[in-house]
Amino acid sequence: MGSYLLYLTASVAVRFLPTVIAEQIAGIIAFLFYIFRPEIRHNVKRNFEALNIRNTRTFAVFKNFSKTITDFLKLNPERREELQRRCRIHGMTHLDRVLRGGKGAILITPHLGPWEIAGACLASLGYRVHTVALEHPSPQVTKFFSSRREPWGIKDYPLGESVSKLLQALRDGEVVVLLIDRRFSTRGIPLPFLGRDIPLPDGHIVLSMRTGSPLLPCWCYYTDDGSIEGYIDEPVELGGDEIPPVEIGARCLQRIEKYIRAHPEQWFAFDHLWPNDQDTRV
Repeated sequence: MGSYLLYLTASVAVRFLPTVIAEQIAGIIAFLFYIFRPEIRHNVKRNFEALNIRNTRTFAVFKNFSKTITDFLKLNPERREELQRRCRIHGMTHLDRVLRGGKGAILITPHLGPWEIAGACLASLGYRVHTVALEHPSPQVTKFFSSRREPWGIKDYPLGESVSKLLQALRDGEVVVLLIDRRFSTRGIPLPFLGRDIPLPDGHIVLSMRTGSPLLPCWCYYTDDGSIEGYIDEPVELGGDEIPPVEIGARCLQRIEKYIRAHPEQWFAFDHLWPNDQDTRV
């Protein structure tokens, strides 16, 4: 209940506070989170090391993440044109070409930048979007987030019932969006990511193999002026022969790595991604 009331209060506050003040408050909360959650700060540092990035302030990740939460809470479906002016999505021709094939499209992305905002922008352009929602420990918070997505035309599903729903969405020629750089459940397969094999989701691979739906990598990020740039890339090349699932996953992650390396300070991977590593925290 506490988390739900916090999100509910914040969503009301950001609608009435000037943007500058709301972002300043969010920045203070990010700083406190950064100071008092050393295990998460450590995970971000390890992620930077996996990217071979040195001397980069990990606090930037926390600050940027607080901005995404603020922007998500401020989303107003009655102000679609304002969102479309702020968020520019490039590569729509790739998506439209794939959708004309009648098998839907699977957009795959990392936890990079304000993906919730980019998703809302995509839906505001008339695309029916489906995704999987990670269930929060508080069911009320889970419902709160779903209630923020649905007015835009984004339908999310819990893990337990997502496969059948997403399969049907693809058969209906619609868009499925999945984040693939973090495993949400015990399901997954070892895939090469940032120089080593780790368990990662295979849902996008399963859906593509079962429906023939193309896999289109995509990503988004904040620019220096606070606007949002989103990109939909060309489909992952799968060739004419049957390719093993691991190879499909590897080809997808090659694209994802490139996007993360371009904007590491907006990669919001706060979990411990390398379960087989010796913890070297000091």
